[in-house]
Amino acid sequence: MDRNHLKFKSKRGVENMLGYYPGCTVRAQKDDGFERESMAILNFFGVYAHELSQWECCGAVYPLTEDEYVPLLSSVRALQKTKEENRQGLLTLCSACYHVLKRVNYRMKNDKEAKKRVGSYLQFEYEGDTKVYHLIEALRDFIGLDKLREKTVSPLSEEKIACYYGCLFLRPKEEMGLLDPENPQLMEEIVKALGAEPVKFPYSTDCCGSYHAYQKEGISQNISERIVKSAKKVGATQIVTACPLCKHNLEDCQKKWDERDKLPINYITVPIVQALGGLEELEKEEFQNQIAN
Repeated sequence: MDRNHLKFKSKRGVENMLGYYPGCTVRAQKDDGFERESMAILNFFGVYAHELSQWECCGAVYPLTEDEYVPLLSSVRALQKTKEENRQGLLTLCSACYHVLKRVNYRMKNDKEAKKRVGSYLQFEYEGDTKVYHLIEALRDFIGLDKLREKTVSPLSEEKIACYYGCLFLRPKEEMGLLDPENPQLMEEIVKALGAEPVKFPYSTDCCGSYHAYQKEGISQNISERIVKSAKKVGATQIVTACPLCKHNLEDCQKKWDERDKLPINYITVPIVQALGGLEELEKEEFQNQIAN
């Protein structure tokens, strides 16, 4: 069974094809289960994507200098490759990749000078017209919360889940355009569909300290501890996120804590898989679907 060879079917029943952009962090950390669980969930609901035949690191951070265009090139190549391979959009799992791809796409659409310079480098003109999707967007737009609720076989009624977005999903609002950066609710709605209780805590959209973890450890340590302690204070039994770096920082800040004081940090896929019956059941159903098709 080829997990990279995937198709995408919209909720209207019209078959589309999505490109899939793994990104280096998700692909390098395949053993943590995020990619496998994500694809199993999407495939279970008949949502499929196809890994781009060529892709490079997005650069990990969006370039902030206005007159530097080289850092835009790898993302533009991926966005253009999506069109060349006749995909209807580009799916990514990592919120950092999503942030970079989305902002580069926005810039190519709205910055004539950037479009001209990048086109000169790459010898093709890209219009900024590839739709970029994140996993939670696909769950909302092409599966739907009602379907997620309907397929839940093990409701998570004992779980109180703190949904941690971090900063990359949401800001800048005009360029990202996914959710309200002050009051995002999509992961909470997903959690509710699984039968769990989403708990509100004040730092759900704050930065975890990001790459300061590798430069000035104390900065990220203090910020991440504040986030975890805030979630614990309101009774959370786990924190869920969709960002590999956020997951690392929120786990790492607890490494010296007593085991009984630690709070599990999971990808959003973990409670979804659990509620749907477990990974083996999802992949068995996926295999049956592929045979039927």
